[in-house]
Amino acid sequence: MIEPLGGSGQPSSIRLVVNADDFGISTRINEGIVRAHCEGIVTATSLMAVGLAFADAVACCRSVPTLDVGVHLTLVAEQPLLPGRTSLVGDDGRFPEGAGALLSRWLQGRIRSADVRAEWSAQIERVLDHGIRVTHLDSHQHVHALPGLAEVCLELAARYQIPFVRVPVAPLYWEPWSSRHDLHRMLGSLAVRTCATLAGLTGKGRGLCRPLGFLGFQEGGRLDEPRLQRLLRSLRPGRAYELMCHPGLRPDEQDLQCWGYGHEMELHTLTSPVIRDALVARGIALCGFADLAGPER
Repeated sequence: MIEPLGGSGQPSSIRLVVNADDFGISTRINEGIVRAHCEGIVTATSLMAVGLAFADAVACCRSVPTLDVGVHLTLVAEQPLLPGRTSLVGDDGRFPEGAGALLSRWLQGRIRSADVRAEWSAQIERVLDHGIRVTHLDSHQHVHALPGLAEVCLELAARYQIPFVRVPVAPLYWEPWSSRHDLHRMLGSLAVRTCATLAGLTGKGRGLCRPLGFLGFQEGGRLDEPRLQRLLRSLRPGRAYELMCHPGLRPDEQDLQCWGYGHEMELHTLTSPVIRDALVARGIALCGFADLAGPER
């Protein structure tokens, strides 16, 4: 249910879904996401069906039924659900290392859309088969925004009646004192924005709900209190937004540590009383995707 944080007693005209990515990738990440929901402002999460900690994430879902759950569609850095040699995997049986490698193979025509459709269908169905209501779709490293792959994603959202698909087009900004990480995230945001625009990733005409305003790309992995305060000040009345975030406890896995993400910093930010007070002051109502979609169909 939408949580009215404003003090006037009237429902807020600004609605915010706080969505934590990478649920299921690590038990330590799972624990942090659950804590950010129970003790903080996270209202939704995106579950990786191919994650090594998928079973732990499912158990978490059952213990916190108030947490909205979507599918974090994956084509990079992990192993597929479907067995066999397909165009999605290399000689090691794994997806490409990252979005850049995937894009290169996609542009060379080395990836078949039928393989993407089958793998993503299997990922969605694995989550559904565990009795989880799927409220939204997004993807690991935003690969669903690539032209061609966006069409597959929207098709599957319509097939499985999943009301929301992330449109990862975030506002761009640059500050002279920005770090190398900030510059990298800004350039990544620009690239994803370009891809999403070329792909026509709006959800219109597919029976899906209106896309939400998107926030948090440039702050990915570094969402501290000042950055989040700035994002909250940018919200406008009459609109609904999705804030992407990455809370967690420091993962044990070396490959996840190499991301350089401040998972525990984000957890601290998302559970901060200062941030809760800022939501109240701005009259921002926390909600889940299910609240925006209306009654379950």
